[in-house]
Amino acid sequence: MSSFLFFVLVFSLVLPSTAGTISATIIYKPIFPLNMTISKSVMPFTQDPAFYSFEAYHIVPPNVNPIVVTIAKNLIFNDTGLKPYYERVYIPPGNYSLEILNVTIREFNGTQYDRCAYVYANGIPIFWGSTQEINNSTAEADVTLFENLLQGNVTFELVIQNYYDAKIGITGLYEMNVTLYLYPGQKPQGLPNGFIPIFVNATCEHICYNYSYVILYPGMPARTQEIQIPNGTYRMMALIYEKGGGNDEFWYACEPATRPILVYYDNMLAGVVNPYETIYTGGIDLFYWKPLTSINTLSFHSPYIIDLTPFLALGNEANITVCVYNLITAYEITQSMAHDWDIAGVILLWVNESNPMICGKLNVAKHEFIDSGPMFFPVFFGECYLEDGHYYLDYSAELKFEHGIENSQVIQKGFYCARQKLSFVYEYAFLDEKFMEKAVESGMYNATLCYDVNYPITLNFDTVAVPITNPHVIPFNLTYEQNGTISLGLDYYMKWTFGDYCHEVNTTESLYSVGGFGGIIEIINSYGGAVLVKLSSNYAMTIKNLTSTWLVNGEGFKETFSAEGLQNSTVNFNGYYVYVKESFSSIGSSDPPAQYNIANEIIQIINNKILELEI
Repeated sequence: MSSFLFFVLVFSLVLPSTAGTISATIIYKPIFPLNMTISKSVMPFTQDPAFYSFEAYHIVPPNVNPIVVTIAKNLIFNDTGLKPYYERVYIPPGNYSLEILNVTIREFNGTQYDRCAYVYANGIPIFWGSTQEINNSTAEADVTLFENLLQGNVTFELVIQNYYDAKIGITGLYEMNVTLYLYPGQKPQGLPNGFIPIFVNATCEHICYNYSYVILYPGMPARTQEIQIPNGTYRMMALIYEKGGGNDEFWYACEPATRPILVYYDNMLAGVVNPYETIYTGGIDLFYWKPLTSINTLSFHSPYIIDLTPFLALGNEANITVCVYNLITAYEITQSMAHDWDIAGVILLWVNESNPMICGKLNVAKHEFIDSGPMFFPVFFGECYLEDGHYYLDYSAELKFEHGIENSQVIQKGFYCARQKLSFVYEYAFLDEKFMEKAVESGMYNATLCYDVNYPITLNFDTVAVPITNPHVIPFNLTYEQNGTISLGLDYYMKWTFGDYCHEVNTTESLYSVGGFGGIIEIINSYGGAVLVKLSSNYAMTIKNLTSTWLVNGEGFKETFSAEGLQNSTVNFNGYYVYVKESFSSIGSSDPPAQYNIANEIIQIINNKILELEI
C-alpha cells in the first residue's frame, strides 16, 4: 500500500513533456522539498560568537576612523510582504576610499522561513541578501560603487519579504539594523555619477513602493523599460540582481536546469547574467545551514556588471529588456507557472553635461547565443537529462564628443552545461557556468573592466517519501527520508581600472555538505514548500573554505577562511560550529590589516555545543 501511494504521489507531481527535444514520457524524480522550516520555535540563542550565522567573505577597512551613519535601528518586519520601511537619512558628503554597508538581522517570536532581504537607496538596489532561518546573522557589502549616490539626503527602502501562516506555526518576526561605514581617504577614480533604477513599481502587488523589483515567470518571462540617457554620458553599465523562487528556488536541479538571464539593448543581446546557485537556509536539507550558511547567502558578494558603453552610439533613448531564459520550456514540462525570478537592477552612468556627444558609430555588433534545449534519454535506472549552451558577444563603437573621442569595445563569452540522472528515489544533478567579460575604453579617458568567473555545483540525493494523508489535498503529510551531498563552488575574478586607479578582487570559495534526515514533513503549497513536523533522524555536516585577495593599486589584504558546522541532534535544531578559522595578511604594505589585533592572523576556534534542550 505504501509503495502504491508513493508511486501515485510522484506521478501526480510530474507531467508529460511537450517541448521540442523533450521526451514524451513522464519525468520521474524524488520528492524534493523546495524550502523547509521547522514547525516549532527553537530555544533562545545562547552561542558564542554574538552572531549565529555570518558570511565568510569580509573586507578589511583602512586604518582610519570611519564616519558611522545609522540607516535603520531595530526595525520590526511582521507580515510585511514587499512593503518597505522608508528611512530618510543624511549622509555627510566627502571623499571616502571605502564604504561598507552592514546588515544584521534577528529572528524571534517563533519559526520562520529564510526570507529575502533588500536595501535600496532612492529606489536603487545596493544590498541583495537573505535572512537566517533562526536566531541572528550579520553580513556586509562593499557599496563604494554608489558613493556619488550615497551623499546628502537619501531615502532608503528596506525590505524583508516576511509572511505569516499561524495555522502551521510560521509566526517569526525579523528585526533589522543597517549601518553605513564611511572611511575618509582618496576617492576611487571613475565612479558613476548617474543612476537609473529599472522596473520601479513593477511588483506583483501593483503598489507604488518606489524601488526596483519585478517578478518574471513563464507568463511574463521578459520585461522592458524605456530609459532616457542624459546627453554628455560617456560611459554606461548595467548591474542586475536576481533570485530564483517557487519551483525555481533550486532551478539547477530542475528540468531544464539552465536559466541564463539575457539583457537586451534595443532588441540586441547586450549581455548575459549567469545566476549563482544560491542555497538558502531552508533549502534542500534545512540542517546543512545551521549554523554555517551556503555561499552567497546573507549577502551576495560576487556582483557582475555589463558594460553597455558602445550602445551610446545609438542615441539618448533606449529600451532595456531583461529576459529569463528557459521559463517557457519549464512550464511546458511541469505545466506550472510557479517558476519565479526576482529581478532588480540599475543602469550606471558617467555623465559630463558640459561635454555633449556629437555623434557615434557602432562599428561592430556581433551576438551569438545557442542553447541545445533539454534532451532526455531513457536508461536502465531511470532517465538522463542533458543541456548545453554558449554565447559570444562583441560590440565596439566610436563616440565623438564636443571635446574629444572615446573608443569602446566589450567582449563577453560564456559556456554552461547541465547533466542529471533521475529515478523514483535518486537524483544526480551537475551544473557548470563559466563566463568572462573584457571591456576596454580609450581616448578621453582610459578604463577597463574584466571578469573571469566559474560557478560549479553537484548534487546527489536519494529520498523515500510515503504519504500518510491524501496527497491530492494540500496541505498533506509524508513520512520522509533523505540523504545526500552537495559540492558548490565560486571562482570570481574582477578587475576595474580607470586612469591610474586599479581595483582587483580574486575569490575562491568552496562548500561541501553531507548528511540526511528523516521524519514527518507537511507539504504546504503546490510547488513543494514544506514544514518539518517531526524529526526522527538527523545528521548534517557542512564545510566552507574561502581564499580572497582584495587590492587597490596593488595594496590590500588576503583573507583565508575555513569553518565546519555540525548538526547531529533530533531535539536541538541549532547545531554548532566545530571550528572557525579566519586569517588576514597584508599585501603590498608593511602595515597589518586594520582592526585586527594579531598582525598577520586571527584564528577563532569555536567548539561550543549548545545544551540539548527539548523543543
